[in-house]
Amino acid sequence: MRPERMTTEESQPDVAERPDGGSRAYPNLRHIRLLDYAASLGSLSRAAEAVRISQPAASQAISRLEELYGGALLERRGGGVLVTERGALVVARARRALDLLREATARLGRQQRTAKRPAGDLLETHATIAHLRALAGFAAAGSFSGAARRVQQAEPSVQRAAREVERICGVPLFSGRQQGIRLTPAGAALASAGSLVLRELESAVEEVRELDGSFDGRVVIGTLPSVRTRVVPDAVAMLTRAHPRAWIEIVDGPYQTLLNSLLIGSMDVLVGALRGDTSAKGIGEETLYYEDLSVVARSGHPLVAKREVTFADLGGYSWILPREGTPTRSIFERMVRDNQIRLSDTGIIETGSLVALRGILLETDRLTLISRRQIAYEEMTGLLGVVPLQLPGTERPIGITIRRGWKPTKLQAELVDQLRKAARRAH
Repeated sequence: MRPERMTTEESQPDVAERPDGGSRAYPNLRHIRLLDYAASLGSLSRAAEAVRISQPAASQAISRLEELYGGALLERRGGGVLVTERGALVVARARRALDLLREATARLGRQQRTAKRPAGDLLETHATIAHLRALAGFAAAGSFSGAARRVQQAEPSVQRAAREVERICGVPLFSGRQQGIRLTPAGAALASAGSLVLRELESAVEEVRELDGSFDGRVVIGTLPSVRTRVVPDAVAMLTRAHPRAWIEIVDGPYQTLLNSLLIGSMDVLVGALRGDTSAKGIGEETLYYEDLSVVARSGHPLVAKREVTFADLGGYSWILPREGTPTRSIFERMVRDNQIRLSDTGIIETGSLVALRGILLETDRLTLISRRQIAYEEMTGLLGVVPLQLPGTERPIGITIRRGWKPTKLQAELVDQLRKAARRAH
């Protein structure tokens, strides 16, 4: 079979603008496969045969990758090639990315039992970065217009790329029409894999820059209420003191939303109250510390001023609570049930925002159940106070949640270490 030549479009990296004004370039997937083969076979010519391109095209492809990754990836030795230190970093990430793509295509293949040619045979060899970015962008934004904004391309181009990968797979990736279009389960699974592939390739760029002493990579931290006041700010302050050019993004939100972002690779770590259910979710948890909860109100609240308070005294007051399904809400419901607390007839206000919580507490006689450390600044300044009531059985674990199999960059690993240190300082 005659070797194929790469078109000009195929030979160029895919470049996206970063929110901080810089740029983020992705390698061509065929180039990545070529590098993987070259590292495994110890021969660039044999690698070129494996991906069906000419020897000159293979040399050009490796040159493109070396330009992207800032130095030599392969060292010519005799009739073969050896991987350099820089190349080893890129190859490791490339293999992780390709494995993710192969796992995704295997799942698609199982859904495509009647096809003449399995999706896996085509997706691995024909999918491009543009295809993956279109799918991942749609999954994140929920629409082609939103995806176009995320990948900074024209909407028709994004739609065309998404429909192309659907034809390659031979499995419906989208359902519905016009404004009601959405991903099918197969589309959602492939979009998730695509997002993880992109993150692995981003991490390769960040790791070779770390090798050169430039710690300007990205760390995305999801935060739950219990750690937003002290632990995460303390850890980030320490990390950026050592690496001032690091790009740190701190994201707030409900647990399930943050968990979904973690699982698709758009977030690196999730910090807060642990759920303990890791077996079916593909995640790992590390406990940093345990904390108790307290009943909190405005500093001039009648219960704050009392020397002793009983559970019966809580009866009749209205509450501000986190959403149903959160650990704190479950503890509150158990506390009310076990101690037969008579709740007020007024409705419950639900919020995960400390700012909103503080504002409502200051203007009302409502109560809340919260960690005392979360209101450390409000208590220190005399805005809020703790009701003098012991709450046995309210202890909950606070810690770090990561994707199973996650391989952090040095910067991301340092962030995790700073979180551990910040937790020890706070407790």
